[in-house]
Amino acid sequence: MSGETNKPAPAPAKSRTSTPDPDDGRARLWRITIPVVATAAEVDALTDRLIETLCPDTAHEGPCPTPWALHVTDGTSLSKAEQRRLREGLADTNG
Repeated sequence: MSGETNKPAPAPAKSRTSTPDPDDGRARLWRITIPVVATAAEVDALTDRLIETLCPDTAHEGPCPTPWALHVTDGTSLSKAEQRRLREGLADTNG
């Protein structure tokens, strides 16, 4: 017999791009990506609504209880490959 042993193949890594693991009660960093096709005015209205959702009392003292940041990027500043990837994702969700 040679010195080789049969080892089971390692388990595949879990994907973090779909449903997160069950909540363990500890806060951790998340990234939520929402690509949209909209006019500049529609994006302004949408970001206003997101801000109101994340921080309903914008006049509160001190930092928000749940830290957050909002970044808006004009798609024309993205690479053609990234634009294509985002549009393909939109097509997947909008039939």
